[in-house]
Amino acid sequence: MTRLLQIKEEHGAEAVVFGRATPAGSASSDFETWLIRLANAFGSPNVLATTHICTWNVLFGSKLTFGTPLPPPDYENTHCILLWGANPLATFPTSAQRIRRARARGAKLIVIDPRQHRLAREADYWLRVRPGTDAALALGMTHVLIEENLYDVAFVRTWTNGPFLVRDDTQQLLRARDLSPSATADGVVWDTASELPVVCDPAIGYSDMVQPALEGAFSCRLGNTKVVCRPVFALLKENAAHYAPEQTEAITWVPAETVRRAVRLFATELPSCLFSWAGLEMHSDAMQMNRAVSCFYALTGQFDAQGSNVLTAMTPSRPMAGTELLHKDKVERRLGLTAHPLGPPADPGIVQAAPVYDAILTGRPYPVKAMALFGNDPLLSHGDPARGAEALKALDFYVHIDLFANPSAAFADLLLPAASAWEAEALKPSFGGKGGTPEAAAWVQLRKAVAPIRGEARSDIAVIFDLAVRLGLGEQFFRGDVEAAWNHQLEPSGLTIGQLRGNPIGVNSGVATHHRKYAAADPNDRRPRGFPTPSRRIELFSTRFADAGYDPLPNYTVPEQGEPEGDYPLVLTSFRPRQFVDEQHRNIPRLRSQEREPFVEIHPDTAISLGVVDGEWVTVGTAAGQDPVEG
Repeated sequence: MTRLLQIKEEHGAEAVVFGRATPAGSASSDFETWLIRLANAFGSPNVLATTHICTWNVLFGSKLTFGTPLPPPDYENTHCILLWGANPLATFPTSAQRIRRARARGAKLIVIDPRQHRLAREADYWLRVRPGTDAALALGMTHVLIEENLYDVAFVRTWTNGPFLVRDDTQQLLRARDLSPSATADGVVWDTASELPVVCDPAIGYSDMVQPALEGAFSCRLGNTKVVCRPVFALLKENAAHYAPEQTEAITWVPAETVRRAVRLFATELPSCLFSWAGLEMHSDAMQMNRAVSCFYALTGQFDAQGSNVLTAMTPSRPMAGTELLHKDKVERRLGLTAHPLGPPADPGIVQAAPVYDAILTGRPYPVKAMALFGNDPLLSHGDPARGAEALKALDFYVHIDLFANPSAAFADLLLPAASAWEAEALKPSFGGKGGTPEAAAWVQLRKAVAPIRGEARSDIAVIFDLAVRLGLGEQFFRGDVEAAWNHQLEPSGLTIGQLRGNPIGVNSGVATHHRKYAAADPNDRRPRGFPTPSRRIELFSTRFADAGYDPLPNYTVPEQGEPEGDYPLVLTSFRPRQFVDEQHRNIPRLRSQEREPFVEIHPDTAISLGVVDGEWVTVGTAAGQDPVEG
C-alpha cells in the first residue's frame, strides 16, 4: 500500500497498472467490477485485461453498429440458427442444450466454420470458410439478400441509417448544417415525394409524409454549389456487388450455391438468430469482419424480435465500476487510446499488454512503475512473453494476488494467496449475457461459500476492499463493508443480501423481457426510443468510424498472412483444446496429462504435401516468430 501511494505521488496514478484474469473460467467475474472501481477511484486509467484478444469485437465492437452488443439468441423460439465461428458444444454447454432442443422441434442450422465439429456435421448447411475471409463471405451474403430482395425494406428505411445521404465529394454523410449553417440536426434523406432533401433529427425523425429513397443519385444544393449524394444503402449495395458469391468463391472457398442457399434459409425461415464468438475475433481486420456480419444481420430486420437476437431484461442494479470517479484528463491518458481510439482502450476501457510493456521499458508516453494483478498471467495470455518478462523485471513494484503461483507471478515482489471461488461469497445480480435466457437474466443469486478458506488466503474482493481503505478510498468503498456495497448495488431491484441469503438458489427479480424495444415510446417525450447510436438508428454507415478516419462501410481486406504464393502460405486459426480456458488450468495435472504438449492440426492433404507425419514435431513460424509444436 505504501509503495503504491509513493509511486502515485512521484509519477502519477497512471503509473500503476491494475489487472484481472478473464472472467471465462475464473473467479474474476466475482470481483471485476470492484477492481475497475478501485483503479478509477485510485486515479489510474490502466486496467490490463485480455478482452481485446478473444471477445472484444462481438461484445463491444458490435456497439458501433447497433449501439449495444449483439444480443443473445432466442433459441427457444427461433426457426433457424446461424453459428458463425462458434462451437457451443465446446464453449457454451447450456446453449448447446438449447440448440439441441430447437433442432428437435425442427429449427434449421447453418454453421460457418473452417473446422468440421459435430454441429457442422449435423448442420443443414456447413460453410467451410477460409480463415480470415469472413468479411468477404458476409459481404457476399449481403449481396444475396439485396439481389434477391430478401432484406426487410421497411426496417432498413425506418430503423437504419440506410436512407441517409452520403456526399460523393467527401464520402461523408450529408449533414443538416451543410444545407443550412444554422441547423443543428444531423442526417439528411432524399424525399421521393417532394424531390427534395429532408433533415432527419435523431430525436424526432421526419414526418410520415416523407418517403426516403434507398437508391439513386441526387443533386443537393449546398450554398452556391451542387453536390451529388447517394443513400447509405445504395453505397452498401454497390460495395456488396463486388462480392457476389460467384466472385468470392475463390477467396472464401465456399461454393457460391451453398452461400445462396444458406442466405435464403436464414432470410426466409423466420425468425432466425445469429451467434458468433472467438472464431471471428482472432484475425487481422476483425472489426470490419464484425461490421460486415452485423450489417448482414441488420438487413433482415429482426433485431430484438422474438426468436431472433433479443435484448433480455436484466435485474435492475446500480453500475459500480465507478467510471464517474476517473477524471476525463486521466481517461485520455489511457495507454493505447491514441493508437486505438475506437478500440478496447475506449470501450470498455482496458489496456493491452504491448503498450504497458512499452511504457515500463521506455517510459513513453509516460513511465509505468507498478502493477497489481489479480489472477491474470500476461506472459501466457498476451503476445511477446520475452518482452513481457523483461518488463515485469523492470517494475519498481509488482504485487500479484492469485490462487496459484503462475509464470508471471514468479516476478512479483509480493505474492498474496487468493481464496477460490468456492471459499467465498459472491453476488451475481443477473445471469444474462451472450448466451443467457430471459429467465437467467432476471435471476439474482448470492453464492455462498461451500468450504472454509485455507491458510492465509483471502477472497479477491476482500483484498480489493481492504486495499481501497488503506489507500484512502474508504468513502468510495463503503468503509470496507462488502455487504453494504452489495446492498447499494442491489437497491434498484428491491432485493437485499439478507433476502438472498435466505434463498440460496437465488431469486427471480420479476423483470420481464419485451421485444423491439427501440420502437417503444420514451415515457419522457412519447417518441420512439430508437437505438443508442448517434443517429438513433442501426448504423450501416458508422459515424464513429467515419469520424475516426476509418472506412464507415464494412469492407474486406486480404488477411495479413496466408497468401498461397507468399512466404507463409498457411493460415493459423484460433482453435483451442477444451481442457484449458485461455491460459488457465495448465497446472492441473489431470487436464495437463490429456494435452502434455502443444499441438497443431492441419488438413491431411496439407500434411502429405509437407511431408508431415502424425505425432512428429514441426515448427510453426510466422513473420513475428516461430515455435516448435507436435504435429
